[in-house]
Amino acid sequence: MRRPRVLIAGGGVAALETLLALRALAAGRVDITILAPELKFVNRSMAVDQPFKRQRARGIRLQDTAAELDARWHHGALDRVEHEQHRVVTKDGDELRYDMLVLAIGAHPDREWTSEGVLTYHDGRDGPSYRLLLHQLHEGRVTRLAFVKPGGTSWPLPLYDLASMTAAECAAHDLSDVELTLITPEDEPLGIFGNRASAAIRRLLNDAGVALHTSSYGVPNRPGWLDISPGKRRLSVDRVVTEPRLVGPRLRGIPAGRDGFIHTDADGRLPDLDGVFAAGDATAFPIKQGGLAAQQADAVAETIAASVGVEIDPQPFRPILRGLLLTGGPARYLRSDISGEAGDDSTISSTTLWWPPDKIAGRYLGPYLSSQVGEAADVMPQHEHAIPVDAALERLDTQGTFGELSDLPSR
Repeated sequence: MRRPRVLIAGGGVAALETLLALRALAAGRVDITILAPELKFVNRSMAVDQPFKRQRARGIRLQDTAAELDARWHHGALDRVEHEQHRVVTKDGDELRYDMLVLAIGAHPDREWTSEGVLTYHDGRDGPSYRLLLHQLHEGRVTRLAFVKPGGTSWPLPLYDLASMTAAECAAHDLSDVELTLITPEDEPLGIFGNRASAAIRRLLNDAGVALHTSSYGVPNRPGWLDISPGKRRLSVDRVVTEPRLVGPRLRGIPAGRDGFIHTDADGRLPDLDGVFAAGDATAFPIKQGGLAAQQADAVAETIAASVGVEIDPQPFRPILRGLLLTGGPARYLRSDISGEAGDDSTISSTTLWWPPDKIAGRYLGPYLSSQVGEAADVMPQHEHAIPVDAALERLDTQGTFGELSDLPSR
């Protein structure tokens, strides 16, 4: 019998985690095709580190990864889904058939400020612009810098990374005249991680000399000024650093909410579209973060594996938020169960809380990226001081039994 065809649309975290999970769980039972407009996967979560370390981002070729994992590779951008015919059409007009479809196409940046003096930090492509800003700080041409989280959907941690590392840069070079401010609509700094972590972040920012304005919206007005509401406040600034607000992909043939995001159930299924799933930033889950995207992908992969006869009890998406805050000194590991089932288990630590200790804490993608990129910090520890994983991150080994990730041999 022909094996079911699984088409994974996307080339980011959710797409690769789905591919890796399906190969671990259902190898030989499905035919997998990857459709993506990107040629490489680049860990964009680490883009905030590039202006300070001046290192070139290393990516992995998606075509090579697909071949390694016995999947087909199709380079192209998804245009529409024709589900009655069980096919998708690319923007180049190519048609791809599927039995099961996984939409992992991510979100898109919405309207952005075009005011003079505003730098919107997307990813590593903005590293050179931020390095120029750091140079201007050193020269004294910029002394008042504001980091502003926009209203709407976005992942705030990169702004905290940039603010903290910039403060460390100023301290290291005795730039005492520089005034740093962080403005966010959040009630508490990184409040999504819970009370304990949020209180610690507030202290870190205060100790670093970063002025914090919570429950506030900053909007550039005329050059040199930032309007802050509520309260009709005004802040004098030389430059503003912000991040893009995200909207859904609004894919033709796929129902979506008003903001373009795709609604799914806890297993990643789309209502009324049998065999269609979605994972990652394209979904309506309000927090857009790589680790959560990987967890959604795991739920999708387990559901698909069970549907093709794998003896597995598929677990629904239960979000465990893990974040790595870069400070220019010891990093801070943040963890919180945001499923609503654990109360406030907020954790912040200077000791790693998961392994590999990357910003992307994917069950399958994390170890895979470490094996490909080869960062020294990502080598699995085997000595007596090895740090255990804080959650049961498991994989299916070659004998079909589950083993703890911390039991896996080093590469």
